[in-house]
Amino acid sequence: MRVKKKSEDVPVEKMSKKMKLESTIRTWIAKPVLAPELTEEPSYIEFYVGILKDRKTISKAIQSISAVLPGFHHLKRCSYQKILICPCKETLSKTNEEISYVKENFNLSQEKLKSFLINKGFDLTLLEDKFEIISVPLKAPKTKIQAAIASKIWPINFHPDIRLESILSGKEFDDNQLNSMEKCMRLIIEAAKRESIGNEYCTGSAMIIDPESGNILSLAAAKINLHPMYHASMLAIDLVAKLQGGGVWELNSKISSENNTYDDKLENKKKFQGAIPLCYPASLSHIVFPELEPFIKTREKRLENLKDNDTSKEGSYLCTGYWIFLLEEPCPLCAMALLHSRVNKIFYGKANISSGVLGSKIVLHSLPGLNHRYQVWCGILESECKQMTETIS
Repeated sequence: MRVKKKSEDVPVEKMSKKMKLESTIRTWIAKPVLAPELTEEPSYIEFYVGILKDRKTISKAIQSISAVLPGFHHLKRCSYQKILICPCKETLSKTNEEISYVKENFNLSQEKLKSFLINKGFDLTLLEDKFEIISVPLKAPKTKIQAAIASKIWPINFHPDIRLESILSGKEFDDNQLNSMEKCMRLIIEAAKRESIGNEYCTGSAMIIDPESGNILSLAAAKINLHPMYHASMLAIDLVAKLQGGGVWELNSKISSENNTYDDKLENKKKFQGAIPLCYPASLSHIVFPELEPFIKTREKRLENLKDNDTSKEGSYLCTGYWIFLLEEPCPLCAMALLHSRVNKIFYGKANISSGVLGSKIVLHSLPGLNHRYQVWCGILESECKQMTETIS
């Protein structure tokens, strides 16, 4: 008779592997909030295509047509025996000895196009008499997914952005980073539970960390009942300003930064930096703060610096390089404050349908004309954050 092994007879190394596997199972996914142009399917435009009579003349035809009608660099000029000529809805004109394209809402006839090509010295005898009309991708693809879809229609020129593809594939963060992110969000939830008073447009809590050291710098809960601008993000930013000898609101300190001399600000900076994390309300300082490992390694930090012009924390932007965790998607006021303070990454739990501008109403950080762009992730402990906002609203 064989005796079954008891659980304690299982080798320790096997048990630790099992426990490690179980600990990495998560109920949430960090989802990047990206510009629509990175997630939408390719759009298409109708093109005239010439059919080569002889494949041996491909090089000659490409060289010739590229000189007459340049452009369309995201598209391969030739596919098998088909040569791209130009869009069907274009006018052709000559300006300073170069061809310019003026988009108008009418079709360019084959006869007019052929006449133009002959006048420019293109040898039409290389092509079959009748042009075809096909749809090709209008814009250059931004991602591998878009490129794969577009290339089924027509061959394209595409060079993937390695960093972007890492974000899209879900490989931007490793298990240790994801575990630390969960710790941060659980702390955010607890802070909101204890102190948050917001409204239907903006509520919750916020925490700013230095990813290079793993230090939690500030933690705040919304207190809109005390001041209309006491949103969690605004408070967290002002607390970071105190760490740098600034700050607008007195909050928990009797020392105001207004009208302080340079020496006063240096003294305040030393005082506050020895008391991190700074909290508002002060009662949040009684929460047990987790110890966090640095989120980014030295090499990753160097790569970040190459991509970010605002790399010096000694400069005028107080949250350069920092990450912020939010219970809820920020409203316009908070999102713009985070942009102007140069936060590097934003993580939030649940969407803010009524006024969120980082995914719900708009994708603010993708708008043209901004002088800074942060990266945004959502869905961190999403269900728990939803439950908390329902409780505190």
